[in-house]
Amino acid sequence: MTRLLAALLLIPALHGQAPHRARNRASSIALRKRLHVNPLITEPDTLDFEWGGAFSTGGSFTWPAAIRYTPEGRHIYWGRTELSASFDSLSSVLQPDGRINHFGDRATLAATCVVLDGDKLDIAVAPQVSVLLRGDHGVRAGMTGIARYDWGRSSAGVTFTWTGATASSDSNPAGTIDIGAGYGFQLKSTGPLSHLSPHANWLYEKSTGSIRQISLFEGVEYQITDAVAIDFSGQHLNAWGGPLDHQIVAGVTVSTGKLHRH
Repeated sequence: MTRLLAALLLIPALHGQAPHRARNRASSIALRKRLHVNPLITEPDTLDFEWGGAFSTGGSFTWPAAIRYTPEGRHIYWGRTELSASFDSLSSVLQPDGRINHFGDRATLAATCVVLDGDKLDIAVAPQVSVLLRGDHGVRAGMTGIARYDWGRSSAGVTFTWTGATASSDSNPAGTIDIGAGYGFQLKSTGPLSHLSPHANWLYEKSTGSIRQISLFEGVEYQITDAVAIDFSGQHLNAWGGPLDHQIVAGVTVSTGKLHRH
């Protein structure tokens, strides 16, 4: 699949944190980028590495990380399917009695398969599983559907995700539904402004036993080279439903390019 732009890291992605824990932030970040800046999957035979930081006005912060690889081949399962792993490399929460630092509470594995690779419309499905590492036990498993439409220098997309828990609890709901939408625009086709792409996202989330939560995100990415990009974003978690939290996000993505020469 032809890239609109090479990878960048952080587009706003954190889910609301109450009444249950946010799901893996790095996987959420990668999902939102696919709607308007990143392609649906990495180029075949390339690796993408993502790092970044999300800083809350309340003093808490996280360092999401992700790695993605698409094998090269001629089949839908080997050539049009990206394999990825994502996690929070560090999570720091400011509590009344002090700061708590720890590794993220889950790691998420996904296989994103492009089922339609059109001239403008692309569709992918992504089965995923999150292994719970701390606090809760068991796994969360589910599926994401992604549709993206490119025209001119604009890109827009929608997502639908459902995940369920093998062992539900107050912080690990039995079922969660996410519906997201996003839009991005490359400022110019050539020249210095062609490296800049403003973007915006909207997210609806509803979990078993909780009220719905709607969050808003906006930012701009800067494509330094074909292999390196940075992103600066603002996000407003739970703008409707749940405790409102404003955050600043900054991150970088590095792509290896082709790993094998033919």
